[in-house]
Amino acid sequence: MRAGEIRIASEEVRANYIKTVVLLVLMAACIVGLSWLLGDLLGDLELGLTIGGIVCVVVIPLELLFAKFAVIHLTGCKRANPNNLQQRRIIQLVEGLALSAGLPKVPDVYIMNTDIPNAFAAGWGPDSAMVAVTQGLADMMDDQELEGVIAHEIAHIVHRDVMVCQIAASMQTAMLVLAEVIQWVGYFVAIFASTRGRSDRDDDNGKEVIAGLLVYLLIKPVTWFISTILTMSISRKREYAADAFAVRLCSYNEGLARALEKLSGDAPRYNGEIADALGGNAVAPMYIYYPLDSLFSTHPSTKERIRRLRNMV
Repeated sequence: MRAGEIRIASEEVRANYIKTVVLLVLMAACIVGLSWLLGDLLGDLELGLTIGGIVCVVVIPLELLFAKFAVIHLTGCKRANPNNLQQRRIIQLVEGLALSAGLPKVPDVYIMNTDIPNAFAAGWGPDSAMVAVTQGLADMMDDQELEGVIAHEIAHIVHRDVMVCQIAASMQTAMLVLAEVIQWVGYFVAIFASTRGRSDRDDDNGKEVIAGLLVYLLIKPVTWFISTILTMSISRKREYAADAFAVRLCSYNEGLARALEKLSGDAPRYNGEIADALGGNAVAPMYIYYPLDSLFSTHPSTKERIRRLRNMV
């Protein structure tokens, strides 16, 4: 999107949805490619594809099943208390925005007892969702800003982003498992090739074995790099889409824009200690704000998000 270009929020949602689908298809293609490589090593392509399928069938459902419980445990969040005036205000905002968004069930509301301002959504879908807000965020934001933040989290629930990102993380795990299997199978194949009765003076055979070992030693780090780039890219695209949906839900873009300005201007710079207080890097993609400017950043540039929000209607 060019600087100063006005974009309709629904177009932003649709564009980022398409990009997410493309990235998930690329991850699926990587899994098929790794399964094919394993089958080639084993001398049976069908067996390799079957092993890849089994890994996916086991890994993806298990990670999805325990995702919500793991997040609650890692972050230490507690159910919001309706007798607390500040927490009741958050509960009411979640109820109102969930109703406006057409969710079948109001998400459970949780509070994290930390001064670090942030928020996230979790759950398998609209029927089992939760919204968590840190005490620091509740203290920092005014009503419009807090509404914008919660609308952003409701958007993640509506779009099933938590499940999408968890599927992407599960697919990454499946890729790494397959890469590990390929590495060990390749290692034993190379060793077997070097001792299957050929002469020790066969220099060409020795070079092939060394080349094969190098390839199989590199397969895991290369797989990790590619899968991480794809997973983080999916997370970044979902943030743009959630921002756009929040504008549609609130019919107002300035609340979320100001909230992001406060987060990027007044919030502490994130280090290892702060990351641990928020549950660790494993839950980083779920937060509305996670300042880590690198190739593996889970979030797009906050400045770019604010610029898009203020150019959106």
